[in-house]
Amino acid sequence: MDQRLKRPANETPPDDAAAYWHMRKQSGSMDDDERAALTQWLSSSPENARAFAVLERMLEAADCHAQTLLASEFERDLTIQSERGVIKRSGPFMKIAATLAAALIAAVIAIFAGQYRAPDVIAYETAKGSHQTVTLEDGSAAELNTDTRIMVDYEKSRRAVTLLSGEAFFNVEKDKSRPFLVKSDQAEVVVTGTSFSVSDLKGKLIVRVLTGVVDVIPREGPASTLLAGDMIEVGEDGRAGAIARYDPSMALAWRSGKARFHDQPLGEVLDTLNRYFETPIELGDRSLASLPVTGEFDIRDRDTAVTALALIFNLESEEEPARIVLKPAEIK
Repeated sequence: MDQRLKRPANETPPDDAAAYWHMRKQSGSMDDDERAALTQWLSSSPENARAFAVLERMLEAADCHAQTLLASEFERDLTIQSERGVIKRSGPFMKIAATLAAALIAAVIAIFAGQYRAPDVIAYETAKGSHQTVTLEDGSAAELNTDTRIMVDYEKSRRAVTLLSGEAFFNVEKDKSRPFLVKSDQAEVVVTGTSFSVSDLKGKLIVRVLTGVVDVIPREGPASTLLAGDMIEVGEDGRAGAIARYDPSMALAWRSGKARFHDQPLGEVLDTLNRYFETPIELGDRSLASLPVTGEFDIRDRDTAVTALALIFNLESEEEPARIVLKPAEIK
């Protein structure tokens, strides 16, 4: 792609920006920076996620060759406009993007007139410290942890959920004729009926199976099949690690409002707890970060967590406007 082409600006309408990002995805030449930018754009707004999903579903219904031709033609037009020096952050770009969106929709309608219905895409999200369980149209349930965003897109032949950010636990109704998919930037998770969790934190995807069988298809490398009690991590590069065992009572404690740790460094414990607290707990002395923590904390009660940690390690807490600091107690 010509480096002079500009990405959509923040104020670009979702439908227009979705057209641009689909063109880049279809080109097959997206780099890591662009993939990160696309992920950030999708997670920044439910409207963005919906616009992109609707466009993708329409294109999936179209002939693959027609998709490639449309995307190539749009990129050619963008290049011409760029060479003429007319592409800016608004105006001409948005008109071109809108033209692509209209052309794609028209192509699908022309090929599948009367046979295709735009999917009903629904977005759910939780605020920091919040917890929500939503019942999906097939009776499956999605339990959303703190600061989580998902997009639900059901069709006749499949059930799909995109995890945009955060962590969710799924209890899926069994339907062998209609697979249940969880999509992310790093991998795709496929089941027919089971219970499992998926988290996307700091670019690392973790899948944990509670019951049943789950297939994990990473962006790069071979797929893995997980059984009850199995977990797997997929990195930012889209490559999966080895299957490992995990303790559901520890990893899924958040479902009951708890966070449990066993010999975990204090720095990592605070990283976990701060996912739930608006005012973060920080260490005034980084040497404290390696102290081992074993215990259970209420993720809805920051003050009690601060008091407990201070007592365990003989620390004192100091409340500042934007944080609470734990530091060694002064010797009197």
